[in-house]
Formats: sequence, structure tokens, C-alpha cells
Amino acid sequence: MIPPKKLRVTVIGNEPVARDINFLRFTLPPGESLEFLAGQYATFFVTKEEHVRTKSYSFTSIPENKDFFELLVKRVPNGYTSNLLCDAEVGKEFDVLMPLGQFVLKDPGPRSVLFVATGTGLAPFFPMIHELRKNHGSTNTNLVVGCRFVEDMIMSEEFSALEKVWPSFHYYPVLSRPEDGWTGEHGHVQDVMKRRFLNLANFDVYICGVPEMVNDVKELCVQLKGTTGHVYVERY
Repeated sequence: MIPPKKLRVTVIGNEPVARDINFLRFTLPPGESLEFLAGQYATFFVTKEEHVRTKSYSFTSIPENKDFFELLVKRVPNGYTSNLLCDAEVGKEFDVLMPLGQFVLKDPGPRSVLFVATGTGLAPFFPMIHELRKNHGSTNTNLVVGCRFVEDMIMSEEFSALEKVWPSFHYYPVLSRPEDGWTGEHGHVQDVMKRRFLNLANFDVYICGVPEMVNDVKELCVQLKGTTGHVYVERY
């Protein structure tokens, strides 16, 4: 693993990409470069009322980008750090320790890959999917992403476009509260797995999201014949 270091980074971009979710880009100090593995994260240090708080976010950017990094940040009601980041203007500086984390992409070998996420749990899968396409383009790669409403979906158009140009990639957006006219999957990510992935014996499965979803999906993997040691989780 790459040893982490603490740096002061600067916001160079901040835009909303879904309801209550912002896409932020940060630049590094002059002379610094970032080395990380797909799936790792950065921990922010912020001060509130003389107390230092920490909050971690997975890298959304790809490892080839060494002089900047990108994050997805969900605005949480009364969440001090998330609101500070979502409201940050260009030029705002933050102290960050990175890279961190063991939730990294493994060499799939002959196995298929299934990514399962809800909300901003999608973040670490951006660089992972990029790495798979670059280094293992023939690997059967699947992404299941769950949200409540269509306005909560993150960069769905990009994944739909990728599905059209990469034959090995399959995208399954699912809404638990779909509106009239929605033609995609209904229910929760677990429902999609039960309908479309009846046997996970030859899959590497990566799960990222809130603890309740992660725990449920991990248990479901056992029911669907998932292989011990090939189910990887990251809880937010």
C-alpha cells in the first residue's frame, strides 16, 4: 500500500450532480503528486468549536490523475463537514490525509465482477470500473446502483453511454420509488440481485453504502452461492 500523507488541498471545482450531492475537485500543493489505488479514500480534518473532526470520502477520480482528485459528497442535514464541503467556493483549503483504505480492486482473473452501491456509495466504483476496462476489458462487469427517486441518480447518463461502447459492461439502475414512465429496475439492489444474479459462485462482489444495505447484500451473497473471500465491503 502507498503510505498516506497529510496535505493542504484547494477546491478548484464544485458542482451539483444530483439532489443534495456535489462533485468536487481539489488540487494539490505545488510539487506534490497523488498516488492511490482504485477504491481508496481521503480523510478530511475540519475544526468546529475548537474540536477537530474527521470525515472520509472515497476517490471518484482515476489513479492516472496525479495532480488533482475528485469526490462525491452528499449533503447531510446537520452534517457539519458535508455542508462545509458542498458550500465550499473555489479557493477554499482543507487539510486531508490520503490515500487510505483496503477496499481496493483485485485482479479478477477469470471471474466476473459485480459492483453494488446505493447513493454516493457509487464513488469508489468509478475508478474501479475504469481500471477494469483498461486492464481487463473482456471481464464481465456489472454495476447495480440503488436510489429512491430519479433525481437522486448520479451520472446515470455516463454509465448508460459506457454500456453502449463496452460490451462487457452492464448497468442496472434501480429506484425504490419510481415515477410514472420509469422503465428501469424497481425495488432495491437486493431485488435486482435476486432477479439477475442467481449464482455468484464465479463473481468478485464489491459492496459500498450504508451499513444496513451492505450487511443485507453481504448476507444475500451467501444465499446466491457467493464465494468466501470474494465479497468485499465498504460501509459509510
